[in-house]
Amino acid sequence: MTSKARRKPKRTWLMPQELEVWYVLPALRREIAMLMIEKGRPQKNIAKMLGVTEAAVSQYKLPRSKRSRGDQITIPKDLHHELEKSVDIMLEAWDKLEDKENIYEDMTHEINRLIKVLRDAGVMCEIHREHCVHVADDCQACKDGAR
Repeated sequence: MTSKARRKPKRTWLMPQELEVWYVLPALRREIAMLMIEKGRPQKNIAKMLGVTEAAVSQYKLPRSKRSRGDQITIPKDLHHELEKSVDIMLEAWDKLEDKENIYEDMTHEINRLIKVLRDAGVMCEIHREHCVHVADDCQACKDGAR
């Protein structure tokens, strides 16, 4: 799941939400940007849609060994269809809306949906175990939510 060459030592404890902000969101942005590039969208529009700079989008295109953004985790291949679904929804919403202010609600909905997909698949628990010392092998707190 993580890049072994760049892997940092495990922290004592991080909340799953911190991992989402530091590792998952950048990886999702990278994957979404790459799919949008494949669909012929200009970097400038992609940057605006994702709330990042054009330089960040350029970084996503670099080979993993040269990139400095969004490469701490890899989204499992079996979940890429979910990314493609979200990208299609985002691009359709972007193309339909004349007032682009409302697009960010759609984008937020899709990012939240993707994070839920990762939680439900147990990916968040796996990421949590990889980055934190005190997460039990059988911990399901990220997947199961509140008790």
